[in-house]
Amino acid sequence: MRIAYPDPHPVPDSAPEALQILQTADALASLGHEVSVITPRPEGDADPAAVLGRPASDSLRLVHVADLRKRWWMPGRSNKGFQMQAAAWLRRNPVDALLVRNLKLADALLGDPACPPLFFETHEIFAQTYREEHPRPDLRRRHKLRTLESREARVYGRSRGLLVLTDLLAQDVRSHYATAVPIHVAPDGVDLASAGAAAASGTSAPNSVPVALYLGSLHPWKGVDTLVRAAALGGTWDLRIAGGDARRIAELSALARSLGVGDRVRLIGPVAPAERFALIGRADVCLLPLTRTSIASRYTSPLKLFEYMAMGRPIVVADLPSIREVVRDGEHALLVPPEDPAAIAAAVARLAADPALRERLGRAAAALAPSYSWERRAERIAAFMAAELAAPAAPVRGT
Repeated sequence: MRIAYPDPHPVPDSAPEALQILQTADALASLGHEVSVITPRPEGDADPAAVLGRPASDSLRLVHVADLRKRWWMPGRSNKGFQMQAAAWLRRNPVDALLVRNLKLADALLGDPACPPLFFETHEIFAQTYREEHPRPDLRRRHKLRTLESREARVYGRSRGLLVLTDLLAQDVRSHYATAVPIHVAPDGVDLASAGAAAASGTSAPNSVPVALYLGSLHPWKGVDTLVRAAALGGTWDLRIAGGDARRIAELSALARSLGVGDRVRLIGPVAPAERFALIGRADVCLLPLTRTSIASRYTSPLKLFEYMAMGRPIVVADLPSIREVVRDGEHALLVPPEDPAAIAAAVARLAADPALRERLGRAAAALAPSYSWERRAERIAAFMAAELAAPAAPVRGT
C-alpha cells in the first residue's frame, strides 16, 4: 500500500505524539508499504535516527513543508495553512490510504470529495475529555464543546475505518456517536530492538537507596503529583521524574519542597528519546500513576508502560480498566488504587524489600512485551486497512 500520514506536529520530534507517529509509520514501512509522513519542518535535527536510535526503513519518506504558523499573516497558531499544504500534496501524489490522528485535519480532509480513503486513529473521545477539563463551562466553552462534538461525529461517521487504543475506547465511540464505521483496536507499542540493545549493555545493580522512576509527560491526568505525595510519606527510596516542560517541572518542584521532600524528589527534565531505555534500566522500580479521568482510565495505551515492560523492570501502576487490558496484578506488575499516595508508597517499599518479587515481575513483564511491539501493531493496522479497502465503502454518515 501507498500510505500518507499527515500531521500538523513536526516529525521527528521528542514529543510523545511525534514519537508515536514516527514509530508507527516506520513499522508500517518495514513491512514493505510506501509510507509518507507529511508534517511541518522540525526546528532541530530532522534525522529520524536521532529518535529511533537506528536508521529508518528505506520505505519511509519524511515530507516537510513550511510551518506557516510562524508567518505574520497566519492568525494565532492555526493549522489551516498546514491543512492546505497537506491537501495540495495529496492532489499531486496519489495514495491508497490516509492515516490521520489529528481531528481537525481529518475533518478538513474528509470535506474534500477527492479525499483518499481515510483511517482515523483516535486516542480519546475529545468531547469527553473537554467536559472533564471544564466541568462548569461558560457560554463560550459550551459553544466550543458543541463544535467539538459535531466535528467528532463527522470524522467518526465519514472515515473508512477507525483505529483505537483500547477496547473501552471502541465501546465509548460506538456508544457516544453510534457510528457504523469499522473499528479496530491497536494498542501502542515499544521498540524491542532499542530496548534489547539497552538491556544487553546491562541494567544497573540495585541502587544503595532504591530509585523509583516516572518517565513521560507531566499532564495533570498522568497523576504525577500523586508520586510526589507518596514520597512524602516516608520510606527509604528516592523518586526520579523525567520529562515535562519548565512550568510543570517548577510546579512539581514546589510541591516537593512544600512537603519537605525536595532532597528525595529529583526532576530530571526532558530525556532524549534514544536515552530513555538506559534511564529505565538504572531504576529499581518504574511508576505509572494515572488518574480516574476517562483518558487515563479507559482510553490510554501508555508508551512508557510498554517500555518499562520491555526493559524487565518491576512496575507499580494505577489499577484502571485501560491498564488491566494489558497487565495483571501480581503477575506482570503491582496494581494500586489510582490517586492513592499511600498505596504507591507501600508498593514501592514492598518491591524495594523483596528482590525475588522484583525479579519475577520484571521477567513476566519482559515476556509479555513482544505482544506489543511496533511491528506487531503495524501488522494489525495494515491488515485492517487492507481488508477495509477491499470491502465496499460503508454509507457516509455524520455529514
